[in-house]
Amino acid sequence: MSWSATLKNRHQVRNQMEAGQEIAVMFSDIRGFTSYTARRGDHAAYQLSQLHTALLKERIEEQDGFIVKTLGDGIMAAYPMVTKSIQAAVNIQQAIRERNKASSEDPIDIGIGLATGRPIMSNFDMIGHSVNVSQRVSSLAKGGQILVTKQVRQSTPIPEGFRYLSMGTRELKGLGAEELYEVAWMAEVARISGKNDNVTLVLTKKGTVVIELTKAIQAEISTARNKLRAGVNEKNGALAGFLKKRISHFAEPVIHKSLAVIEREHPLSHVKLSLGGRKMIVRLGKVRFVLEDVDRQSAEVFLSKLDEIKKKIEK
Repeated sequence: MSWSATLKNRHQVRNQMEAGQEIAVMFSDIRGFTSYTARRGDHAAYQLSQLHTALLKERIEEQDGFIVKTLGDGIMAAYPMVTKSIQAAVNIQQAIRERNKASSEDPIDIGIGLATGRPIMSNFDMIGHSVNVSQRVSSLAKGGQILVTKQVRQSTPIPEGFRYLSMGTRELKGLGAEELYEVAWMAEVARISGKNDNVTLVLTKKGTVVIELTKAIQAEISTARNKLRAGVNEKNGALAGFLKKRISHFAEPVIHKSLAVIEREHPLSHVKLSLGGRKMIVRLGKVRFVLEDVDRQSAEVFLSKLDEIKKKIEK
């Protein structure tokens, strides 16, 4: 998009606020960027941030938005219409998904937060409560998630093909409690989350299971991954103990230096699930983890739907 078109979008946003109307504010940031920088170096991290910005810029601007500022591992954007901000967020996550398919050895994840309001706009920045809310909401989003506030949910019809899912009330650091909703953008059949909602499995119609991880879990996995890649000279038992401690009992990977990532999307042929009481044991190739304290009924529905799709694929 040309610079003149970008200016046009800026003027649209400014005119919207001057008319007393609210705008949409979006924050997006790359998950695991700090550990990526430590592992790959500053130059590689810079290239990743540039890729992220370029990928987002195109999809933001085609929905009449513009990038307010870049933040190294993230961006802030504004839109005159909330519906278009949601569509842009979906387009961004879909593009990231496609990018990861083509670069499975080096995938990236982003979390997106959306809020509405009338922030103070200068030539180079925006400040205000809605800006702070959007940033905090983004920090709570799992990799691949789009989270919005209750105000967005109540005031904005969801674009066709998507739906809002209640995430309950969450505490936003320094801002108090906020009722949040997820924009379900994948063609999903079922989902299941474990204790504290740190990990979510999403079963899609196309026959894959998508793993959504919170920022904290991804950071801990990255720490364990870095330890493995560094070639720690420890016996397997000691290293297993380190991993178990670092990733908060989330995963028990096979101890092997080729372990690089817990990939976000897996074909059903790579997924093995079993249910014991209120625990769902998940096996993804060499990685094994447990979803604790799952809703038994939801877990049974998830397994049933998974079996249905597997049978259709096998025919």
